[in-house]
Amino acid sequence: MSQVPVIDCTPLFGSDTSSSFSPSPEYLATVSQIDTAFRTWGIFILTGTTSIPPSLTNDLRAALNKFFSLPDQKKQALHLKKGGWAWRGYMPWGGEGTKGSTDQKEGFYGGPELGDDDDEHPLKGMPTYGENQFPDEDVPEMRKTVLEYIEKVTEVGLVVSDAMSVGLGLEKGQVRRLVLEPEPVQLFRVFKYSKREGVETYGIGKHSDFGFLTILRTFDPDSFVVNVGDILDRLTNGLYTSPLHRVLPPSPTSRRLSIPFFFDPAWTAHMKAFPGTASNGAVTDPAIIERWDQRTTFSDLKGIWGQYLGVKVKKIFPDLVLPEFSAVTRASGRHLVEVRKASA
Repeated sequence: MSQVPVIDCTPLFGSDTSSSFSPSPEYLATVSQIDTAFRTWGIFILTGTTSIPPSLTNDLRAALNKFFSLPDQKKQALHLKKGGWAWRGYMPWGGEGTKGSTDQKEGFYGGPELGDDDDEHPLKGMPTYGENQFPDEDVPEMRKTVLEYIEKVTEVGLVVSDAMSVGLGLEKGQVRRLVLEPEPVQLFRVFKYSKREGVETYGIGKHSDFGFLTILRTFDPDSFVVNVGDILDRLTNGLYTSPLHRVLPPSPTSRRLSIPFFFDPAWTAHMKAFPGTASNGAVTDPAIIERWDQRTTFSDLKGIWGQYLGVKVKKIFPDLVLPEFSAVTRASGRHLVEVRKASA
C-alpha cells in the first residue's frame, strides 16, 4: 500500500455477537483489510459506521466550537485543576508539550459520567474516573452531545477490537475478554489549535500514542482515523505497529478542532501478549526490536493496565502514591498541568 488505506467497515456493524457467530465473506474481507493496515501502517481510515450518525458529529463539533468561543474567564472556571483526579474539564493553551516544546493548542477533557449515584463503582476516586465539568449554563447542549458521542465511539472501538480478534486468529470476542472487560478506559479529548506570537513549535510534536486504540474524528462526518497505540503494539508482540505522528504548526488564523478518543484496556486488565502472536512468546524480528528500543515506552508486559496508566500520569497527579512498577520506562512528558486529588 502506498497510502493510508480507507476501509468501508459496514460489514462489521450489526454482525452476530453470539457464540455461534459465523462470519460472512464480506466480514472476513473487511477484517483482512484492517489486519493488513495495522501490520503495515498501524493506522487506517474507517468509513461506513452505523453507530455514529453524521448529525451527532455535526452537533458535537458545533457545541465544541461554541465552548472554545467562550471568554477565557468562563473556560478557566472549568479548569482541569478544579475537577480533581477525574481529570476532566478545560485544558488551557500551553497545558501540554512534547519533548520539551509547548503544543500549540487548548483543550477539553471528558469521559463517561461517574457521579453521586455511582458510589458502588469499584474505581470511583481513581485517576480518570469521576464527574465531568461541562459548561451547562453557556453551552447546555454540550453535556448530552459529548456523553452520547462517548457511548457511540466506544462501540466503534469494541467492533474494531472484535475484527482484530478474528484477524489475529482468535475467537471474535477474545480481545474484549482479555483486555477490555469489565469496561475499557475511555478518554474523550478535543483540541483547538491556535498559533501564538513567537511560538514556532508543532501543534503536537512527533509521538506515538501510549494506549490501545486512538479513534480520531475527521472533517468528514462519516469517517474516523483509527490507529494502534504502544500497548497494542506490545500485546500483539509487534505484529501491529504503533505509528509515529504529529500535528503541523497551526496558522495564525487556524480554527481547527481535533477530536481524539483514547480507547484503552480496562483498569484491571492483565497485560499479557495475545495468544499465538509470536513463536514461544519470543520476538526476534529486528525491525520490531529496533522500534521498541527507540520508543522505550514499555520494558515488559506484566501487572494490570492501571499500573501502566498510573506511571503514565503520575506527573499530573502529585498526590498519587504508587508502588514501584518497572514495566513503564517513560512517564508522561506531554501533560504540564498538575492536578490535586481534592477539587480546588
